[in-house]
Amino acid sequence: MGAENVRASDADREKIVEQLRHAMNEGRLTLHEYDDRLQQVYSAKTYGELTPVLADLPAQRGSRAMVPTNRIPQWVVIMWIPWVFVNMLTLLIWVATGAGYFWPFWVAVPWGMALLIPTAIGITVRGNGSGSQRPQLPPTPPTPPLPPRH
Repeated sequence: MGAENVRASDADREKIVEQLRHAMNEGRLTLHEYDDRLQQVYSAKTYGELTPVLADLPAQRGSRAMVPTNRIPQWVVIMWIPWVFVNMLTLLIWVATGAGYFWPFWVAVPWGMALLIPTAIGITVRGNGSGSQRPQLPPTPPTPPLPPRH
């Protein structure tokens, strides 16, 4: 009995699904192709039925080690850019009108506090946020166990 006739587990199917999801996120599969392949994966009973699902996709590489871990997450940058530019504008207006009472405080502080809360929660929950930038690379495809020798 060959390895392709060994029954696949749910964990094996989930590994294949993660690889398909990664391929779809990279643009290698359309949503329709992804859906078709998901149906094949969940209906597969053996490794032999799982193998063709990934046959035309490149093997996953372990490039996760090259991902910078101290990078500011993109969602944080996008969220804070308007705050920076609006506050620069309010400071410019404040200076141009005589630099009296520091009213830009009432623009910067409440808005900044409103942004600081989701930023702190998001970075704390996701570590430094680099995991939210790139999807986790799925493990290598499952290797079917060798059948017992009799």
